[in-house]
Amino acid sequence: MGSLHPDQQSLLTSTEFLYENSPCGILSFLPGGSIFRVNKTLLNWIELSSEEIIGQKKFHDILSVGGKLYYQMVALPLLNRQGFINEINFDIDLKNGTAFPSLVNAVTIKGDDGKTIAIHATILKITDRKKYESELLRSKQFAEEERKRFESLSNIIPEIIWTALANGSVNFTNKRFFEYFKYQEETSRKTSLLHLFHPKDRKILFKNWIEAVKQGEKFEAEVMLKNHAGNFRWFLIRAFPYKDLNNKIEMWFGSCINIHEHKKQQLQAVENLNNSLSEASGLISMKEKTLEEIAYRQSHLVRRPLANILGLVDMLETTEEPSGNDAIVAMLKQSAAELDQMVKNIVLKV
Repeated sequence: MGSLHPDQQSLLTSTEFLYENSPCGILSFLPGGSIFRVNKTLLNWIELSSEEIIGQKKFHDILSVGGKLYYQMVALPLLNRQGFINEINFDIDLKNGTAFPSLVNAVTIKGDDGKTIAIHATILKITDRKKYESELLRSKQFAEEERKRFESLSNIIPEIIWTALANGSVNFTNKRFFEYFKYQEETSRKTSLLHLFHPKDRKILFKNWIEAVKQGEKFEAEVMLKNHAGNFRWFLIRAFPYKDLNNKIEMWFGSCINIHEHKKQQLQAVENLNNSLSEASGLISMKEKTLEEIAYRQSHLVRRPLANILGLVDMLETTEEPSGNDAIVAMLKQSAAELDQMVKNIVLKV
């Protein structure tokens, strides 16, 4: 970087240069308000020459109508009483009829007799700041309107709707919640809602909710909640995180749906299924026992024709006369038929 010439440095750091080119407006005026000194910065802002303002205008002349009234009724008495004012918001009128917002700081200069002989003031232009404040105010108003719209909509819904902060703390419940649990709004804000849950659900529910908040994942649980009459009813609780553009959780939206009748039907269906399975198991056991009994009772009946067949086969093997074989074959057929009928009877009993 190059360095400044000594003459340039002397000029830029001189009191006169700093006064005239200060980034804020500077002016001095008499106790009566007549302006006797003003820097270039302020002259450029208000689009007037030094000849048009020095000795020609009073301080309150460059203020808006509202500013004039506020200066006379509030700012000037403060100056006279305490000797200074800080960051008073005034609108400064321009030559073209418009105005810009500013913050005015002023201090009185007193003579040896203690009386004010002059007032030095600085004017800081805050146009951009006002725009930001206006945008911020509009954003807050919009957010408030959206909040009221959401609350109004949630109060129409017949189910319990709730929201929570990013840390998981519940900060809103709709009217349905207060109607169902007979709660007062102030009471719910000061009291933990964990006592509404069935004792067996509390620990695991709290643990799972903390984990969901930590991980930023959706939450879902079927729990039993105690109503105003002290009876527990089944509810389905769901919560989803709402994230900003940077994927950071801003809040949680949740619902609490009464599923008691559905859960009763579901549990009844499970019970009926278990009962059916038990009955089926009993029938199977009975069938197995019946088969065992049939097998035991019928075994000797099956053995008789089978023994006859085996005996006749032996006779065929040892008989040399062909004429005797016909009789043996006839007896074999009879014994086989008896065996076949025995098997059919066993099957029918099973």
